Amino acid sequence: PPAHNRSVPGSRPGGPTNQYMPEVTVSDVYRALDHHYPFVHRADWDNVGILAGDPAGRVRSVLVALDATPAVISLCARIRPDLLLTHHPVIFTPVKSIRPDTVDSSAAYSLLRLGVAVISAHTNADVAPRGVSWVFARRLGLQGIRPLIPGEPSDACKLAVFVPPDRADAVMTAVAEAGGGRIGFYSRCSFRVSGVGTFLPSGDARPLVGRAGREESVDEVRLESVVARGLLPQVLAAVRRAHPYEEPVIDVYPLVGGALGGGVGAIGERRFPAPLDAVLGEIFRKIRPAWIRTAGPRRKTVRRIAVVAGSGADFARAAREAEADLYVTGDLKYPHALEAAAGKMTVADVGHGSGERWILPEFRRVLSERFGKALAIRVLMEKEPLRMFRPGPEPPR
Repeated sequence: PPAHNRSVPGSRPGGPTNQYMPEVTVSDVYRALDHHYPFVHRADWDNVGILAGDPAGRVRSVLVALDATPAVISLCARIRPDLLLTHHPVIFTPVKSIRPDTVDSSAAYSLLRLGVAVISAHTNADVAPRGVSWVFARRLGLQGIRPLIPGEPSDACKLAVFVPPDRADAVMTAVAEAGGGRIGFYSRCSFRVSGVGTFLPSGDARPLVGRAGREESVDEVRLESVVARGLLPQVLAAVRRAHPYEEPVIDVYPLVGGALGGGVGAIGERRFPAPLDAVLGEIFRKIRPAWIRTAGPRRKTVRRIAVVAGSGADFARAAREAEADLYVTGDLKYPHALEAAAGKMTVADVGHGSGERWILPEFRRVLSERFGKALAIRVLMEKEPLRMFRPGPEPPR
């Protein structure tokens, strides 16, 4: 392997030698991020998680960036991090080949040649309880921050297991350790109700209670919890291993409109109302976007602000229904601007990356709190790829 990826005990690039430094792997970083931004809560069209590299590979240095742009790839070639953590997926659409001369795979090709592993946390970070938009709203200094649209859009299921009362805790532990039972900031979520189960074992059965050929009645607990559909196979396997019955009874119900906490966007209030122009100037100073384009009323007082970092024009109606005075998002298109121009809520487009990039320092904070000095972490805050053209004075004729 490349020299920067060799396991040298107690050393890391740019850091002091310390033989007692704990070893961190790509999977360890993945699990630390998953605790705050569960990867299973991604949108069904998204591609997140460990996208390149060996999950067991050692990590001593991490570069955090919004995208794997040519500038980021060049920086990786210079500083040789063990891991690149991005918000937008390095591999987004399915690829049939990994080559340097194709747009979809050139970044992955370069990173693989450099020996840099890749983790991407995209829509799972968007909808997490303290995800991308929450961090953006906090950056704007809003108070009482809450989801604009509560509940992570997810393929949640309800899991019901019938278990002897003295084994309910063990089964719940199995559910939780396999990734189930999580709702927002809460884990090991369950509901339990007592009842009586009946069964008649056949001659080939080996019942925990009773004997073959005799109908039995036993006290049981109906243990209910929640699980994302993507985790269902491993949760069911864990339940069966922990369950004392030969044939455990397990029910799974898809939840229509199910949600596992968090939500889309964020909304909050300014401490004091202020004129629109003053608020926009404050936003410009706090997030330093390449531009702020507005549509809708030009003169108004702003107290309540809704935000969806990234591409959020389609959520303007939710912001209006929440009675926001100002909606801040990115990727505003002409029809959305016309709609805003006819309404009472001002919409401000600050660009796609300018709102999302503030999650990058938060990624660093999460990893620093978990791993301390075992990881050297660098954040690259790139600007929008689009630029505003401002013509100079007209040349003399």
